[in-house]
Amino acid sequence: MFNLTGLTTLKLPFYASSILKLSSIENVCVSMPDLASTPRLIVGGGSNLVVLEPEFDGVVLRPEIQCFKPVQTGDDVYLEVGAGHSWHHTVMQTLNEGWFGLENLALIPGWMGAAPVQNIGAYGVELKDHCLRVKLYDFEEQAVIELAASELAFGYRHSILKESPDRFLVLTVTLKLSTRPQPRVEYGAIIEELERQGLNPSSPLDVAKAVMSIRQAKLPDPDETPNVGSFFKNPVVRTAVADRLKAQFPEMPTYPDGEQTKIAAGWLIDHLGLKGHQIGGFSVHKRQALVLTNDGSGTADDLRALVALIRSSVKATFGLSLAVEPTEVGQLT
Repeated sequence: MFNLTGLTTLKLPFYASSILKLSSIENVCVSMPDLASTPRLIVGGGSNLVVLEPEFDGVVLRPEIQCFKPVQTGDDVYLEVGAGHSWHHTVMQTLNEGWFGLENLALIPGWMGAAPVQNIGAYGVELKDHCLRVKLYDFEEQAVIELAASELAFGYRHSILKESPDRFLVLTVTLKLSTRPQPRVEYGAIIEELERQGLNPSSPLDVAKAVMSIRQAKLPDPDETPNVGSFFKNPVVRTAVADRLKAQFPEMPTYPDGEQTKIAAGWLIDHLGLKGHQIGGFSVHKRQALVLTNDGSGTADDLRALVALIRSSVKATFGLSLAVEPTEVGQLT
């Protein structure tokens, strides 16, 4: 078995029968037909993966494709990026090139290939806002295909790629960016940080700097403190339900969107006094209650117990169910 624990940011024990590194689309086309009936798991940056069973009896696919192909048409830039690129490095490279749109998504860990699976998002911007199409290997068709963004059924931290993790392997993502800056600074935290640092709200690079400062202040670096970022999704409920809860808990942050309202899961956990709560080697982070951290000694059972406590407490107090955001290998419950 190969020890792949180091490929994940949560650092739970992870062993696999084999690992296959994929450096090009041609490499994928040659290698994949032989794996049609083999259990497989795709691991990129490993920052959104919770390994609850230590041994995976199959092949781990490591998509390390590195293409970076921009095409400019007027003010629009269409950029095809390989699945193996670091997401954050891509964001910063586009800003340095004068291609704007991704600034609110700076410092999100992981690789490009995971971005459309999860429809990553932060501070009012989601990948779907800038995704044009995705090139995939389809294990059912045993062929390379392309799907337009409209075919991916993007939702809150969701896409059809997440629904069918055994069917599709992301090869490249084509982004639509612009040479005209149109910064999104609706979030109060961004405005406050821009003002605090004396940065320009009209500058996408300054917006990215503000976002990075906010994330660094609130979130632990996974290279130093093992974690997978936000462990729970923010509950999305009917606005009438949110209004009833808001009347009972006036300080609860809510984000209305028509007939539905998003509720801040971190606030729910914090309100219950669970920040810093520890079971075995796992803890609720002291600065951001959405993040669960491993001190290096944590086990899958420690994590299961902590997640069960958080979920049951939130359900008992607020009547809300918390869904897990990262991908699970094995079962939490």
